[in-house]
Amino acid sequence: MHSADPNFPYETLRRIQEFLAIEDVLDNAEKHQELIEEMKLEAALINGNSPYAEVRAVVDNHDDASLPVSTVRAWTIGIFFSIVLALVNQLFSIRQPSIRFDTNIAQLLAFPLGRAWQRWMPRRTLSIPWTRKTIALNPGPFNKKEHMLIAIMANTSKSLPYTNYIIWTQVLPHFFNQQYARSFAYIFLNGFATNFIGYGLAGLVRRFLVYPSYCVWPSSLVTIALNSALHEERGPSVPGPFGTQWSISRYRFLLYGFAAMFVYFWLPNYLFQVLSYFSWVSWIAPENRELNILAGMQNGLGLFNPLPTFDWNVICFTTDPLMVPSFSTFNAAAGMFVTGFIVLAVWYSNTWNSGYLPINSNRIFDHFGKAYNVSAVLDERGMYDEERYLNYSAPYTTAAKALVYGFFFASYSAVVTHVVLHHRYEFKMGLKSLFRELQFKKLLVKLRLKKKPASDDDALTPGQGQSEYRDIHNRLMAAYQEVPQWWYFCTLIISIVSGVLGIALWPTYTSPAVVLYGIWLCLIFVVPAGIVLSMTGIEMTLNVLAEFIGGIMVPGNALAMNFFKSYG
Repeated sequence: MHSADPNFPYETLRRIQEFLAIEDVLDNAEKHQELIEEMKLEAALINGNSPYAEVRAVVDNHDDASLPVSTVRAWTIGIFFSIVLALVNQLFSIRQPSIRFDTNIAQLLAFPLGRAWQRWMPRRTLSIPWTRKTIALNPGPFNKKEHMLIAIMANTSKSLPYTNYIIWTQVLPHFFNQQYARSFAYIFLNGFATNFIGYGLAGLVRRFLVYPSYCVWPSSLVTIALNSALHEERGPSVPGPFGTQWSISRYRFLLYGFAAMFVYFWLPNYLFQVLSYFSWVSWIAPENRELNILAGMQNGLGLFNPLPTFDWNVICFTTDPLMVPSFSTFNAAAGMFVTGFIVLAVWYSNTWNSGYLPINSNRIFDHFGKAYNVSAVLDERGMYDEERYLNYSAPYTTAAKALVYGFFFASYSAVVTHVVLHHRYEFKMGLKSLFRELQFKKLLVKLRLKKKPASDDDALTPGQGQSEYRDIHNRLMAAYQEVPQWWYFCTLIISIVSGVLGIALWPTYTSPAVVLYGIWLCLIFVVPAGIVLSMTGIEMTLNVLAEFIGGIMVPGNALAMNFFKSYG
């Protein structure tokens, strides 16, 4: 299973393969004593902890099931930050550049609030109406499980619905100018559908993307690491550079890092903004067009600029390099560097008339070299008008943007091929787990129909359905009742109905079947793309493929294509 795992330590994998290749290793134990002891140690490590050092560093291999989680404190603070993050991110999403609050903001601010609640809130119980149950207003020390629940709530609310972009293009006069899109019901139905379809699908593919130990989810490890740092009271010594020993606690190190980043933030963002796009190579010859194309950061490719930026916001624009494995960062950087030379060839050869435009821009241009006026080629319904199009201009894109779209299509076939070639065993494990669960539920139905009591062997345990995944963390989670599959299935069905109503009840000139198309497209790619994301931290979006298929199926209907893009 780990033979094609880029996160598994290469040296460990090599030693395991060496051990398995020796046929008489047990018959000649004295000869291979060192290798046998090493394999015993590795087996004990994998059985009692994670095989990945990154996971072992931040995720405990033990659990205290008695800690309170779903408390009044956690839900109050969590709902508060859910509202704040959703409000701020939506309000400032149209600002250029946008301001965005991430999960770690809620994590940091929730910690002092939780501690304040622990200290000053009275220790009394509240009675739940119409029941005999009570709930503690102050359950005691603010623990890491409550904190993680708050972070999960904030994480689910921080992201804007994809239909947000559709609403803007519909309402704004220079696009579709369709004022019915201001309706709260229209916004809610489509926003609810696009968000909760994802939750429904995510729950249904847990055995492929959540239960397996190789799905490390690098970005989630960062959330866990911050949570552990805030609640870690011990500071064990660790080896440092130059033979030193470091005993600083994670919490204190976090405070030092936060203070340093707070001070440094003002330098590239306000005091010396040129550090954000540090095109220092272009300063050598400011009038040299070729030099600016090769090394410029804003209007060029930045290929030969070894120090392109000192602004962490620019570095993290697509992916935070500290959150993903180093091989992902180097792989992406190498791909961009090689692609840059292809972009140069396309631009200098004036392929697709790209030589008349900037070499690198995400804007669409008309044949005058100005920003393309979309409303000039649409009728009053927002539909494509060929006569207006012929009287105005064809759209033109830059060389870099054209190749980006081309490589999107290459990545779609590549990710499916990669998973089939290198991770088919893991996919088979997921199917086997799903089949066993279905067989088990079928047995329970038969027993109930016959009114025969189930034996102890037939009892449904919290960990039922994931028996193929028995690593330490799955064994710990088996103590908790799993969320039933039908909950996620119902969420998916309700989301589909919401999406169909959101399209059908207004003059969108779009078939409600778009929602079902999006489901099928997601079902094809969710597991392959999810496996790649969970192992590398690199996300592959389907927006380009979805809008391409939508453009073919509904030519001339830009709004329908946008819905294809949203649900796909």
